Amino acid sequence: MEFHTDSGVVRAVNRVSFDLSPGETLGIVGESGSGKSVTNLAVLGLIAQPPGKIAGGSVQYDGQELLELDQRQWQQIRGKKIAMIFQDPMTALNPFLTVEEQLIEVTMLHLGLGRTEASQHAVQLLQKVGIPAAEKRIRDYPHQFSGGMRQRVMIAMAISCQPDILIADEPTTALDVTIQAQILELMKSMQEEFGTAIIFITHDLGVVASTCDRVMVMYAGQKVEQATTRELFNQPRHPYTIGLLNSAPRWDQSDEQLQAIDGQPPDLLNLPAGCSFHPRCQFVQDECLQEIPPLVTLNGDPPRQHACLRDLSTCKGGEPG
Repeated sequence: MEFHTDSGVVRAVNRVSFDLSPGETLGIVGESGSGKSVTNLAVLGLIAQPPGKIAGGSVQYDGQELLELDQRQWQQIRGKKIAMIFQDPMTALNPFLTVEEQLIEVTMLHLGLGRTEASQHAVQLLQKVGIPAAEKRIRDYPHQFSGGMRQRVMIAMAISCQPDILIADEPTTALDVTIQAQILELMKSMQEEFGTAIIFITHDLGVVASTCDRVMVMYAGQKVEQATTRELFNQPRHPYTIGLLNSAPRWDQSDEQLQAIDGQPPDLLNLPAGCSFHPRCQFVQDECLQEIPPLVTLNGDPPRQHACLRDLSTCKGGEPG
């Protein structure tokens, strides 16, 4: 995924691939700007072209190549088969329309419901996501809901057609821990009820540990590691993953024990030669400055992947074994 700017071409996503099984939750983690959201906006065909451009690759759903769809065909997929919970519900919801108007639009389009049926269905959706007095609140505007309630409205809209795939882009950001737990439990119950596969974009490793089956780690627009959640937390193989895990706060450590990753993410307009992580890597060696590490796939079920020239399989706690 490229963006053509006045300063040059920004390769926001490069060499990224993943698959998703029915009922599975795949977590995508990485710092801000690593390409997590852009990857999934491209999957949904929501990147404006120009300035964006998909320079190569393939996006397939149920044997269908999504990159070849026109806008009419996309309308049959987006919202019905693949839905998204956006990061900020206040900007994702239309402030000039009631919640009812926004919910019934989806079901009238995709399920062919009449207005009365769609309105009844919308009330049921709000009840399902735990909004009290749904028959009354459905006529309210987004600004009349709290942050947690707006997020529930977004989830109701996303699951209204029981999609096969749900993309959740930081759905618990800026919510307090109690509401966060409620939202995560709600998503889990929806997944169990409908068998929905979930792509969970987040920077919260605690959420990843409790909700995801597999994890893909991204850095500077590239996939640097992918493994089951248990494998990733117990035996990370990429230095960036090790850094993320060491910088995450734990209940049994003080603030002084946190180990931040030195430096800043690279400028995507001017990526360093070799491995893009080498300026910040504690395990850097000479070849890292020149050679782009290939993505190595290891045997397993499912197989795991990492892109590093060193074998860090015996590393623990950020120290080489």
